[in-house]
Amino acid sequence: MNIKPMVFSLVLLGFTAPIAFAHHSYSAFDMARMVEIVGTVGEVQYKNPHVWLFVDVQTGDKTETWAIEAGGPNILMRQGWMANTLKPGDRINVQLAPMKDETKAGGALQALRLPDGKVIGAWK
Repeated sequence: MNIKPMVFSLVLLGFTAPIAFAHHSYSAFDMARMVEIVGTVGEVQYKNPHVWLFVDVQTGDKTETWAIEAGGPNILMRQGWMANTLKPGDRINVQLAPMKDETKAGGALQALRLPDGKVIGAWK
């Protein structure tokens, strides 16, 4: 067995690892804070690499749409969230880590309470 190609391959893999971790950064979110919103599902984009949930939240006489980033479908399926779990029009409660830029209505999903009361994630 020739050791040089194996060493070269391992070194090459080592250079790609930081790129993979950089993609999964939560630097845009304030992970030290938790916000709870109640709203109506407007849209669910259940696809790789991350599921996106758009929730319409009523604040006074105006509606604000929150864009919420969740994990990948494979991770969510293990927690009990399937592609048909949420439908537009469902009323839900969401706990999320908000954007650091508070001018944007969005965040990273931490937990979700479904219309039937079932909780997905770690409700705090």
